[in-house]
Amino acid sequence: MSIRPLNRVSAGAAAKDGGSDRTVITAERVEPVQLELSCRTDPDGYQVVSVTGELDIATAEQAYAYISEVIDGMQEPLSVDLSGLTFCDASGLGVLARLARHARQAGRQLRLTSARPSVLKIMRITGLDRAFPELRPSARAY
Repeated sequence: MSIRPLNRVSAGAAAKDGGSDRTVITAERVEPVQLELSCRTDPDGYQVVSVTGELDIATAEQAYAYISEVIDGMQEPLSVDLSGLTFCDASGLGVLARLARHARQAGRQLRLTSARPSVLKIMRITGLDRAFPELRPSARAY
């Protein structure tokens, strides 16, 4: 299952070619995919939602709807793979916090994996890493 926004393509003006009445459609600009979400089951039995692209004010509700539906629809533990996450703003962090709360209320295990250092840093600064123990650095042995 994959949610992917459609690329936007603009239609050009109708053109007359050699007297024929045909419409010519030209692609003026194709925008990159802002967010792509997909779900699979990995070998350890976890459901894995892969997040690719930008998790921001424009895509936060789409991500919340998709991932909360996975939380509600399956009993297996859920892992959210953030390796493809290229940008995350405050709205994206808010969605991750809401998802952690939603999973906890549903009695489901939710973990984040493969977060990039820039995402980990902002999660630590904001304290969001407390909702995801797997993101906290382990104690160092001396």
